[in-house]
Amino acid sequence: MKRNFVKKTSMFLSTLLMTQALLTGCGSGGSGSTAQFDENGKPILEVDENGKVNGLMNPEGLPIVDNKGDYSFSLFVDNSTPLEGQYVWPMLEEQTNVQVDVKQYAYEIAKEKYGLALSSGDYTDVIGGWCLSSTDILTYGVDMGVFIPLEGYFEDFAPNIMKLLEIPGVRETMTAPDGHIYSIPYVTEAPKVDFAPYINQKWLDNLGLKMPTNTEEFREVLRAFKAQDANGNGNPNDEIPFSSDPNNRKIGYLAGWFGLPVELDGFTMIDGKLEFGANREEYKKMVEYMASLNAEGLLDPEFFTQDLATWKGKGNQDLYGVSIAYNSGDFKQFMAGEVPDFRPLPVLSSPDCPEPKWLADTNGVSTLKNQVVITDKAKNPEIIVRWWDNVYSADNSFQILNGPIGVTSEKVGEDKYKVFDRTTLSKEDDEKYSWGNMWTQSLPKNMIPKENVETLNPGYPENDYVDEAYEPYFVGNDGNGNYDVIPSYWVQPEFSAKLSEYTVSITDYINQKTAAWISGQADVNAEWDSYLQQLDKLGLQEYIKIRQEAIGQK
Repeated sequence: MKRNFVKKTSMFLSTLLMTQALLTGCGSGGSGSTAQFDENGKPILEVDENGKVNGLMNPEGLPIVDNKGDYSFSLFVDNSTPLEGQYVWPMLEEQTNVQVDVKQYAYEIAKEKYGLALSSGDYTDVIGGWCLSSTDILTYGVDMGVFIPLEGYFEDFAPNIMKLLEIPGVRETMTAPDGHIYSIPYVTEAPKVDFAPYINQKWLDNLGLKMPTNTEEFREVLRAFKAQDANGNGNPNDEIPFSSDPNNRKIGYLAGWFGLPVELDGFTMIDGKLEFGANREEYKKMVEYMASLNAEGLLDPEFFTQDLATWKGKGNQDLYGVSIAYNSGDFKQFMAGEVPDFRPLPVLSSPDCPEPKWLADTNGVSTLKNQVVITDKAKNPEIIVRWWDNVYSADNSFQILNGPIGVTSEKVGEDKYKVFDRTTLSKEDDEKYSWGNMWTQSLPKNMIPKENVETLNPGYPENDYVDEAYEPYFVGNDGNGNYDVIPSYWVQPEFSAKLSEYTVSITDYINQKTAAWISGQADVNAEWDSYLQQLDKLGLQEYIKIRQEAIGQK
């Protein structure tokens, strides 16, 4: 019989053929998709007298297919850790009897192969990782049908994924403008503050200084760091008062000290609406302030030129008084159970702004909407969806993040776990089950709630402390836990090329001029008017309009 399949409870199964070939559509789906949809976009599936879907898949339980070799699919992904060391893949194969032929490449190589494959039509059944973009979803999903809609398969076969879609805001973020969902949702707990300045509490203590609360107190602290051998190594000239992660400087956030924090791409939130902020007076005041710090030698001389390795290296030599970072462990390592030397720098007030602001990055949950797609090459996409839903089961989700139950951890209750002290592991197992060796890190993971995991040596909850300290200053904070976050958006394919052009040219121009002004190569006051004029010449007003219309803001 043929009918629309009704919702079932499902689990999963998986396998891996670890090869390093080109991005070609091999595996069961390589010769053409079997996906069919009715007028409402629901998948049309055949169920035989034995309950098998399309004669092959078990609709519930494990394994997904009866025998190894019955089904395989090809997966292209960017990743650098050797596949042979990733223990999760054979575990999933044993559970599901589904084989996965993984085509893995380092990001830069993968990006090139990905583009060539899509343009030539020679692509895999599944594409995952950081190569995908939301524009690709619109172009190859909504417009061209290369990526197939998945929400019907989720409803029928993916209860774990459906739970994610029920989290407030997730379904809305995942749903493309045509009403379909084209990718596997990747939902994570995330800090509300992503990047912030961290100040060296040890240096403050060494010099008998108080934590600064405003921009002028901060200047005095940086001066002391520079002049008084704050790290106590006997060399009074090696301290670097203020630095930043070179890949995520987030200098625009500091404009919040002057009343209006600004994101990397120049946007901000004002009175609940998306607006452009890198052309406003608050941004200019931030630049003036940072330039004045640089003129005194208080900024890292390599603030705008160093690479990540250099930044980390100097941090681990205890040379930083303050640095902007995701957390301080990124530049000054500390062991589990230790308290780091750094603390979040308070949100500083300034002479013109007694009530500073900070721009929250998330509401505590981050949804990535373009991490894994299923293409029109895939036969039996329902099997692939069930395979991903099994990845998202509680036990598998935990093991992907923490290592195998019985080796690095134990299960202590329904969806509850205990992580062993890693110092008890052999050196071989500690390496084998390290973070990067367990799972392809560019693929989605399903986070287990923190309260469900007991850890003997929990990490220092640095990001939690930052969130707590910064939340009172969040833009739009109403005092009841509500505040403004720059909304996720989809852009219609006809505007995507123009948006990409504006994003690159305008963001590059902002970064170029900001770096020149702060480093003293140019004067922001002398060039501000011409800067505003050039932003408009680059298409700023249309850029703003496209971004605002993409979130339904008129």
